[in-house]
Amino acid sequence: MTTNEYLARLKSCLECIDASEREAAVQFYTEYFEDAGEENAEKVMAELGSPEKLARDIIKQSAGSAPTSPAPALSAPCSEPCPETCSAPAAETAACGEAFTGIHAETINAKLILLRGNEYRVDLDFPEGLKKPAVSIRDGVLRIEEKPIPKHFTSIFDGSFWSGAFGGRNAWRQSVIAITVPDVQFEDFWLETVNGTIDITKSASGDAAALPALRLSSLKCEAVNGTINVESIAAGKIHLENVNGSTNATNCTATAGCHCETVNGSVKLTGGVRGNVHLESVNGSVAFNTTEKLEQFNCEFDTMSGSVYINGEKQSRKHTTVISNAAESKLKAETMNGSIRANFAV
Repeated sequence: MTTNEYLARLKSCLECIDASEREAAVQFYTEYFEDAGEENAEKVMAELGSPEKLARDIIKQSAGSAPTSPAPALSAPCSEPCPETCSAPAAETAACGEAFTGIHAETINAKLILLRGNEYRVDLDFPEGLKKPAVSIRDGVLRIEEKPIPKHFTSIFDGSFWSGAFGGRNAWRQSVIAITVPDVQFEDFWLETVNGTIDITKSASGDAAALPALRLSSLKCEAVNGTINVESIAAGKIHLENVNGSTNATNCTATAGCHCETVNGSVKLTGGVRGNVHLESVNGSVAFNTTEKLEQFNCEFDTMSGSVYINGEKQSRKHTTVISNAAESKLKAETMNGSIRANFAV
C-alpha cells in the first residue's frame, strides 16, 4: 500500500466525523509521512496500524464522553425509483468449494454476513459500477480486502456529482459480502468493516432453529458506524469492538475471556463465558447475562450516570460497585452514560 492509498483510505473511514476534524487529521498524518520520508513509509504504516484501526482511534478520541451524530444510513431505500447504477446484478460467487481454516476480512461501506451452512462459499452483492473486493485464500485463510470507493461519482438522472460515500438523494443500496461456512472447527476469524454492519446470526437455509454453534479458536469483530451482532459462538476468545453502533453477543461461550466495547451504543453479552470479561460503553447501557455463578468472578461495575443492577437488585453504591470473591476470573463492566445490568446463575 502506498502512502497516498493509506491516506485516501483513512479519509474514507473518517466520513462520520466533522469535516474540519477529518481534514485536520488527514493533514496531520500527511505531514507525519512527509517528515518520515518516503523511504520510511512502511515503517510508519506498521507503527500506526491499518487505516481502519487508526480511524477508529481518531473517532473514539473525537467522541470523548459526548455522543456523536450517527452516520448516515447506507442501506436506506431510495426515495425515488433507483437509477440503473443503483441496481445490482445477481450476487456473484467469488470463491467457492475451497476449504479454509480462518478468515481475515477488511471492508469499507459493506455489510459483512457470516452464514452457517454446509459449504465454503463467498457471495458478493455489490451495486453495479462499484469495484468488488479482492478475495483469495492464502495459507488456509480466506482473505477479503475492499478498496475505498471513489470520492465522486455521477448520477445518470441529473449529471451532478455526489461527494463522499453518503451524498445524493438517490443513495445506493449497501454492498453485501456473505460468507458461508460448514459446521467444522475453525481457527481465527477477524472481520472488520467501516460504515457497515457485521452479522453472524443466521443460517444459510434461513431456518432460525437450525443454528449450530460456530466453533473456532478466536473471533474478532471491529466496526465503525454499524452494529455488531453475533450469536451461538463457541470460541476460546471473543473480541468485539465498535464505534457508533451497538454490540450484541447472544448465546455465546468463551473459555479464555471476552471483550465487548463501543463508544456510542449498548453492549449486550449472554452465555457461558469464562476467563476475564470486559464490557464497556461510553454512551449506552451494558447488559451481561451468564450461565456462570457470581462467585466465579471478581466484579467491578462502574457508571457515572446510571444505576447498577445485579440479579435484578439495584445496588446502593454510587458510581462504582466492587465484589471480591477471591476468584481467578475478573468481570469489569463500565459506562459513562447508562445503566449496568448483570444476571448470574443461582
